[in-house]
Amino acid sequence: MSPRQRAVGRDRSGMGPLKLPSHRPHRTSGRLFDLRDLRRRPRDENQDYIRSLCANAYLGDGDSLCWVLGRFKMFVDTRDVGLSSHLLLDGYWEMWLTEALSGVLEKGAVAVDIGANLGYFTLIMADLVGPTGSVHAFEPNPAIADRLARTCDINGYRERVTVHPGPLGAEEGLPVALIVPEHEPKNAYITPVVETPGALPMITRRFDSYPELMDAAVIKIDAEAAEQNIWRGMTARLDRRDAPLILFMEFASIRYGEPGAFLEEIEARGFSLAEVTMIDGVVPRTREQILAGPPRVDQMLMLRR
Repeated sequence: MSPRQRAVGRDRSGMGPLKLPSHRPHRTSGRLFDLRDLRRRPRDENQDYIRSLCANAYLGDGDSLCWVLGRFKMFVDTRDVGLSSHLLLDGYWEMWLTEALSGVLEKGAVAVDIGANLGYFTLIMADLVGPTGSVHAFEPNPAIADRLARTCDINGYRERVTVHPGPLGAEEGLPVALIVPEHEPKNAYITPVVETPGALPMITRRFDSYPELMDAAVIKIDAEAAEQNIWRGMTARLDRRDAPLILFMEFASIRYGEPGAFLEEIEARGFSLAEVTMIDGVVPRTREQILAGPPRVDQMLMLRR
């Protein structure tokens, strides 16, 4: 029996081979998925095709190298349940945000990925800005930042991606601690209590302290309740009105003392509010609509000015 016959199989009645669905995106570069297909083809077709290209190699000691988005190689942690397991099985993560991000980055742009984790969105940014652009990825978890740096190197992005292994905040030089939940490193968070058992001591930096970030055109902030502090540490970039700026920022009302005031602060800076939703993509939202959402549920906001 040929490999194709084994893959197709027979139905239970013994009447003949079962047919596999044949729809999939056809325009690819060799066997590389074309990121432009994220915007021009149906999501289910893209996801099916990306899954069909999944492959991985276990390297030992919890390390695996996997094929992501049918395009990139990524180092992942096989002990990581919340993110790495999905990349190994599906080859993509949060397709609705993947689609939205792919629609706003241009060649030559400066992009910033805050809370970059293993670098899934960093890779997309690096591909889209091209060799004339640059990406700055902030990831305070040392083990994850190491995998992120290796991932950028193996994809040939060393010259366009800078990995910053430290946390951003509202103040420069503030002692903090990083707490990393077991098997869920994507949920690591910063706390001011440095005596917490198992915590990693760190020092915050302000976004404003990096001159190379002042031309950022697209910024993603996913930092487990540190979003407001990071926002308040980027005053210099926010004060610039001569260059467009788009921010993708995770928001959950329970994380902030005055969530309504935080949204007012964002609007006062001239940003429009929208949410990147799982089903409908980018949907305009009012402040009241955002605050009416479940307080413990993360909403990915898209802020544009």
